[in-house]
Parts: sequence; C-alpha cells; structure tokens
Amino acid sequence: MQDEDLLSHELGLPEGHGHDRVVQWHVFRSREQAEKFMEGIRLGEGQCLVGGHTRDSVGAIWWVGVQVDDVTAWGNGQAVNKHAASY
Repeated sequence: MQDEDLLSHELGLPEGHGHDRVVQWHVFRSREQAEKFMEGIRLGEGQCLVGGHTRDSVGAIWWVGVQVDDVTAWGNGQAVNKHAASY
C-alpha cells in the first residue's frame, strides 16, 4: 500500500511542463477515490509517488502522480500527461 499521508498535504497541481519532474498525474474529487487509485500504482526505478490536495473553481481536489529522477532519461518531455478522473 502506498503512503496515503501525501494526500494530507496542500500542494498545487503540476504545471505540465516537466520542470517539476512530474510526468503523469490524475485528479479526483474525493480523497477516497485518490486513495483507491493509489492502490494500483506500480513504480519503476527512479520513480516516486507525489500528490496532495488543493482547490479549483468547483471545489476540493486531490491528485496523485509519478515523479521521475530525470525527465530526459524518462523520455520526451513533451509526453508529460495528466488525467482527470471520470467519476
């Protein structure tokens, strides 16, 4: 099981340019959805789980993502990707 404590921290969404080394993330409207999603994440070498909570114009959001040690070694910086949950 992943460290769900990271969802307790207020942290804005990644900006999507790769400078923060976050290459993939998903956004959820409830903490429970984010926690459930975390259960299925499998990390590779040089990857770690990041995330937190913040707000947008609709309300509270939680996000979970993968941060890599080196974006250049990971692949194309233009391939940074995000997803909003479809719940």
